[in-house]
Amino acid sequence: MNRFKWGLAAMLSLLLVVLAGCQAVGGVDVSKAALSTLDVKSSISKQTLSLQLVPADGKLSEEDKKVIDLFNSLSVTIDQAIMQDMNHVSLEGAVQLLGKKLPFHLAMDNKALNLSVEGMTQPISVPLDTEELDAAFAVLPMNNENLVQMYKDVLGFLLKHTPNPSNISVTPVTDKVNGESLSLQKLHIEIRGDELAGLAKGFLIGLSKDEEGLKELISRLYDTYYPLITAYAGVPQEDAKPTAAEREKEINAAVEELMVMVNELLPEFDKNVNGLFEAAPELRTILGKDTVLSLDFLLDSKLNIRKQNMDLTIQLPADEEIPVKQVKVHSESETWKVNEPVTIHAVDSSKGFWKVAPGEGTPGEVLRHLDSKSDLYRFVKDDMEITRKSIIMYTDEDPTDLYGAGYKPVIVNNTLMVPLKYVADQLDAKLSWDNATKQITLTEDLTGAKIVLKMGSKHASINGGAEVLAEPVQNFEGYAYVPMRFIAKALGAQGQWDAKEKILTMERD
Repeated sequence: MNRFKWGLAAMLSLLLVVLAGCQAVGGVDVSKAALSTLDVKSSISKQTLSLQLVPADGKLSEEDKKVIDLFNSLSVTIDQAIMQDMNHVSLEGAVQLLGKKLPFHLAMDNKALNLSVEGMTQPISVPLDTEELDAAFAVLPMNNENLVQMYKDVLGFLLKHTPNPSNISVTPVTDKVNGESLSLQKLHIEIRGDELAGLAKGFLIGLSKDEEGLKELISRLYDTYYPLITAYAGVPQEDAKPTAAEREKEINAAVEELMVMVNELLPEFDKNVNGLFEAAPELRTILGKDTVLSLDFLLDSKLNIRKQNMDLTIQLPADEEIPVKQVKVHSESETWKVNEPVTIHAVDSSKGFWKVAPGEGTPGEVLRHLDSKSDLYRFVKDDMEITRKSIIMYTDEDPTDLYGAGYKPVIVNNTLMVPLKYVADQLDAKLSWDNATKQITLTEDLTGAKIVLKMGSKHASINGGAEVLAEPVQNFEGYAYVPMRFIAKALGAQGQWDAKEKILTMERD
């Protein structure tokens, strides 16, 4: 998790590097400003983010309008983001989508990520303990100081060789941050899509003349990440550390390979760029003058970023398949109490937590943890349609069939039979087997209904009510099969059999 947080800071620094280059502008040391973001240990901030899709000229389909309206209704407001240190962060704000406002509160430490959204019956808690993650990463000798220095080395190298864009300036301003008037330096950067190739070429030219600097950078990366790679590969620690000669050989080989690559790219750079545009003419629009990134960084006397405004416009080519001609992103943020003592706001735990591992949590479980009268419930169920499922299965008659037993339907006495476990898994039903009674019990995900079946029998029950199957539960190549119509109805789905194409489609709304 620490690597993730330092990575966010490094990405902000990298943005300054790529856009501002390495030269001082108006007396402001851009390099120092970029690297100073990595020295922020604590702060409070707020931010807004919004998205706009500009419709293409001409008539739009109803579906296209619906999608555009969906994205244009999206905005995120973070009223307060507190970074106590690199292990403790909290966010409070709201997401707005389709006219619904969904306030949220997130808090994270090195043990768990806790999230509460208005409409939840209790907050979610996702474990982040080291032992819960890949064991290989638990032994890595990588701390915050290692990471900061490594990022500084990388960013410093990029700063050294990145040219300034054509539109960059610094002006003194007085502006308010969290209501306080401050004297700041506004670093304005504007870069167009048609400048990117030139900036990339300028970087490669600088890189081609600095083999020694490249070697220093690769050496740092090697020393930082080699233990990670060997640990993840399961190499014993006593065998993982290379000798000095091995280290030097591997670093020199990497430097040589990169320098050869750069020196091969440069002579044909312009030709290759033109060839790329000829092969994909739409890139001339996307990477043209109408694609613009505009940034204002307001810096204090210590070169900390106290306020930031960002506008990104991406121009898209005219195409009847693309209902959008521009994508616009706008963001504003401000930061205060930089490197001062602050304390995060913990998520209210009075109702306990719903503890769920990443990637877990069925649609039914999610809905049961939401207030059915809340905007969140309606958004998740109606707008996101998390309960909607679709299964497609092919029989052996399909020549392109790549599925084995347990994944395809079969026909028995004119009754279409389907693999029980596969269908249950796809529809999130829980399945249990009683070896003594040869009974199978399924728990339907959305309603909690209990379905009881028995191998070799036509008799079944749903919530205690007796049911008779068209064919008994049967074993095909080690898999239990049941009549499709019965299991579809029991699990709240509908089945459609295409007799001509030999394809079964099962859907649940």
